[in-house]
Amino acid sequence: MSNKEYVAKYRKLKRVYERELGKEIADITWYRTVSILKQHFSFNVLGSDAQKIVETFAGFKRRYGSFTGRGEGFSERWEAFKHFYEMDAQYHGEEFMKLLADYLKINLDHVPRSTPYYWFEKAELSFSAENIYHCKDLALVAFVAAKWAINKRSQPIKSATIEVLTLAL
Repeated sequence: MSNKEYVAKYRKLKRVYERELGKEIADITWYRTVSILKQHFSFNVLGSDAQKIVETFAGFKRRYGSFTGRGEGFSERWEAFKHFYEMDAQYHGEEFMKLLADYLKINLDHVPRSTPYYWFEKAELSFSAENIYHCKDLALVAFVAAKWAINKRSQPIKSATIEVLTLAL
């Protein structure tokens, strides 16, 4: 492939990304985005699936904001996504929530009732304990839920010792 062909495809993909994202980006931002795509998605600018990967990534970025691959906890969130995406199974909502809790090492009793609905909403799904979902769809739910789990783990533990209570008075 010629260098001209590569440059033309590179620019075309940048326009696709901007269209899907809904805004223009700087050349350096596109360069970094391509780097992230190469690192996490085996991306090749001249590949036959390049446009689909760019569209999908831009959609994730638009929906979930910080989807750069560099943010705190991204690798753990990405691993949760891949774990469920690579499964070829279907689960009822309740079954999935138990699997997700086991995977993320969280106690479902500590998850507020509305939170799973939020996770599913962010993945553009509607949550029901009885609905059957495919793991490819549930992978996005896992990605969103992992962020919640990471944030909960990193919260400082509040002390209830006598000394702390005395200081508060």
